[in-house]
Amino acid sequence: MSDAYLAAIAVRRSNYAITNKSSVPDEKLEAIVKKAVLHSPTSFNIQSSRAVLVTGAANTKLWNLIAASNSKGLEGEAKVAAEAKTAHFAGGYGSVLFFEDQAVIEAITAKIPVYTKQFPVWSTNAAGILHANVWTAFTLEGLGATLQHNGAYSDELVADIQKAFGLPSTWTSTAILPFGDPAAPPAEKSFGPIEERVKVFKA
Repeated sequence: MSDAYLAAIAVRRSNYAITNKSSVPDEKLEAIVKKAVLHSPTSFNIQSSRAVLVTGAANTKLWNLIAASNSKGLEGEAKVAAEAKTAHFAGGYGSVLFFEDQAVIEAITAKIPVYTKQFPVWSTNAAGILHANVWTAFTLEGLGATLQHNGAYSDELVADIQKAFGLPSTWTSTAILPFGDPAAPPAEKSFGPIEERVKVFKA
């Protein structure tokens, strides 16, 4: 039973060669994101994870904001490189923005203060699970995608995104997933010895 699941996560790869087309209808994309958010676990089932799906003009608006933020204060080759990288992701069909709602986390922390230090860690764990679930599901639908963190943690950029899309100020950004139909297969991935990463002890 687990073979199908493990096969799915094995084919998920960072694919930077994406187009501005999607063979998956928007309604299907929305259904995938909603189901992933609904069923991705969170500590104490606090359901702190949030996601925003943008396509078309909304995706262009998003990446215009990111482009302005990423190139701010840069000059020369550094600016050109930042603009080229942003333009690459902006050329995709859409993006999924991921957040963790700090209001929810603060509320559970106040209710169970003994875990004050743990809840932020568990929130990060929940975010990672949601990222992987959406990314893997998109891959199974034939889409190419990469998980981007550059700029996702800029307070100024997050505030601009919150304002542009009417999002609560308590939503903190964890990552952005640009996606589209792939223009080429993803690069091969190399692996170190699994024996150095997994230990097994038997009775």
